[in-house]
Amino acid sequence: MTRAGAKSTSLAISNLWFVFCRTLLASLLVASFFVQTASAKAHNENTSGPSEKNYKLGLKAFQRGEFDAAVDAELQAIYYARNGYQPDAYFVLGEAYESKKDYPKAYEALTKCIGQAMNGANEAHLALSRVCTAMKKYQESTGETTKALQGVNFATMFWGRCKFQQGYNLEEWGNPDAASACYVECLGKWPWKYWHPWIHYCECLMKLKKWVEAYTSLESMMTTDQTIKGLDFERVYLDMGICALAKGNHQGALDNWHKVLQYNPDNVEAHLQLGLMLDSEQHMASAITEYKAFIRGAGSEDIRIKQVETRISLLEQMQGKQDPAPPPPVAPSLYMRNQQEKQKQQQAQPTGDPGF
Repeated sequence: MTRAGAKSTSLAISNLWFVFCRTLLASLLVASFFVQTASAKAHNENTSGPSEKNYKLGLKAFQRGEFDAAVDAELQAIYYARNGYQPDAYFVLGEAYESKKDYPKAYEALTKCIGQAMNGANEAHLALSRVCTAMKKYQESTGETTKALQGVNFATMFWGRCKFQQGYNLEEWGNPDAASACYVECLGKWPWKYWHPWIHYCECLMKLKKWVEAYTSLESMMTTDQTIKGLDFERVYLDMGICALAKGNHQGALDNWHKVLQYNPDNVEAHLQLGLMLDSEQHMASAITEYKAFIRGAGSEDIRIKQVETRISLLEQMQGKQDPAPPPPVAPSLYMRNQQEKQKQQQAQPTGDPGF
C-alpha cells in the first residue's frame, strides 16, 4: 500500500470513530433524559401523591371520630411529604392527639404546624391554646389565644370561639371573675343562645358564691324562647339544686335533683348531692341509699368513692346504736318447762259446782 493510500485509510477510520462516539453520546443523553423523567415521575408518585392521599384519609377518619386511624394516616402523610413539610397533616394530627387526650404529642404536632404554616395559622394557635390549658400552661395558652385573634373579624364565629377559650383558660387558672367577663363577651347581646359559654358563666357565678344571680341565669336558660343547641338539662337542674341548697332551700334542692334523676336515674352527681343533704338532715337510711347509688354509678377511678364508703360505714354504725336489735329468745330450762306444764293442767281443771 502506498503512503497516500495508508493515509486515506487512517482518515476514514478516524471519521468512523468520531461518528461512533457522537452517536454513543447522543444515545446516552437520550437515555439520561428518559431516566430523569421516569425518576421525577416516580418521585411524584412516591411523595406528593401518597402524602396528599393519606392526609385526606386522615382528615376523614378524624371527622368520623376514628382518632387512632387519623393519627396513622397523618403520620404516613408526613413521612411521604418532601422534607417532612405537611402543615395540614400536622394540624389534623395535633387535633387527633388532643381528642385522645395525648396532650404532649398534640403540643408537638401543633407547634410544628405553626412553624411550617405560610399564613397566620389562627386555627392552629387556638387548638394549641386548648392543649396548653389541658397541660396547665395557662400563661402560654393566653399568648396562643392572642395570636389566634390576630386579624380576626369581631363578628365571626371564630372570634367567639377564641373568647370562649380565653374564658375557659382563666376559669381553669382560678380566676372565675375574669372568666365570666369573657363568657359574656362570647354570648353577645341578649337573648343568649350559646350553651357552653352560658353554662360556664353560670358556674363561674357559683364559684363566686353569687347564688341568686346564678340561679336566675340558669332558670332563664330553661325558659328562654331561643333554641339552645346542646342544652344539658341534667347539668342545669343539678346546678340549680346546688344554688338552692346554698341558700338553705332544701326542698328546692331536693326537687331539682329529683328532676335530674327523671332525665337520668343513674346520674351519680345527683345521688351524691342528695346523699350529702339527707346526711346533714340526719336521715341516715335515705342518705345511705343515695350514697350506695353514687358508688354503683361512679367509675372505679373516682377518688370520692373511698370517702363515701367510709361515711356509709359510720352511718350504719350510728344507725345500729339508735335501733338495737331485740335479744334472741332464751331456751327454757327443764324446771321452767315443768312449771309451765303444771300451770296448763291447773287451768284445764273445772272450778266450782259441777251441777250434779
